[in-house]
Amino acid sequence: MIITDSAIAQSGILERVTHMLKDAVEWELFDGAPAEPKNTDVDEQKERFGSDYDALLALGGGSPMDFAKAIAIIMAHGGSLGDYLGEGSVPGPVIPIVCIPTTSGTGSQNTQTTVFTIEGVKRGTSSEYIRPAVSIVDPELTMELPSLVTRNSGYDALMHSCESFLARPHSHVAERSILYQGSNPFSRSLSLEAFRSIWGSYRRAVTEGHDRGARMDMSLGSHLAGLAFSHSGLGLVHALASALGGMVDEPHGVCLAACTGIGLKYNLGACEKDFAVLAGIMSEIDKTSPSNVSAETYVENMLDLARDLGFPSRPSEVGLEKGDAEKLLKNTLVQTRRTKTNPRDLDDELLLHIEKGI
Repeated sequence: MIITDSAIAQSGILERVTHMLKDAVEWELFDGAPAEPKNTDVDEQKERFGSDYDALLALGGGSPMDFAKAIAIIMAHGGSLGDYLGEGSVPGPVIPIVCIPTTSGTGSQNTQTTVFTIEGVKRGTSSEYIRPAVSIVDPELTMELPSLVTRNSGYDALMHSCESFLARPHSHVAERSILYQGSNPFSRSLSLEAFRSIWGSYRRAVTEGHDRGARMDMSLGSHLAGLAFSHSGLGLVHALASALGGMVDEPHGVCLAACTGIGLKYNLGACEKDFAVLAGIMSEIDKTSPSNVSAETYVENMLDLARDLGFPSRPSEVGLEKGDAEKLLKNTLVQTRRTKTNPRDLDDELLLHIEKGI
């Protein structure tokens, strides 16, 4: 079964893939994968997907890949998607999943997580059983991406590289049923390489979509970042963005940008040295004076980038009001998959940061 969305099905990319499968395997097509899927979107398709397939092939951005992971759980174990919410709740193997990403964003092609909105909150299921068996990352498939899609998906990859590097050290994270075990030498090496690739190519990929070098670096960077955070975990910016994404109808990359200021400023005191390391890479790539390298420079550069690319800089710019601060906090605190590896414990100051940042 090939799982994709209507845009990919009509773009010519689908034909490039199915042509290679011709006379090799029998396949069927499902092109109804929704953007930013909800648990009900998956549950509604339970009868459509039997158990007679040898594999699922997910073609597209994060949403088709996450949809394929989610439906694979139901195909193998029955029930509803909400039954498997959280970490380690998938009881056994699922049908093999093959992923071919057409964006440079989520890194879902090599993570053990599927993300969906349930009861108005963006949550997810994490299990090693749903990590794809095979992934094919081909930058050629991203060459025709619209600028807006490149921008939104690319910001997700950028923040993956940052937060996986900044994640709480593994020695300070309790044992978990998934590999989100905190930052370690393996994950941090991948994170830095991913950050270097993405920071040096992201703007060009957005403004000059046919720049092959930029597309190559974005594909590589997003893939490495996905591998990094699937071992280290993420942090507060992603937790806030997932909470915000359940409250407003905006893409994940937009929600991340709107929450960047709150998350980074809250964590600043806990990881000044690591912020400065990232600022140093920025300075090297941008050829700016190394005398300006500091933790504050990193935060400023991230916020400047978001503004330059036309992202909202605050949750209020996507519809939230000051009175929504406590709800945003509540929905953030349930994001334990992300918050347990945040470099700073979440305390009462977070609400003050949210109120100020909205």
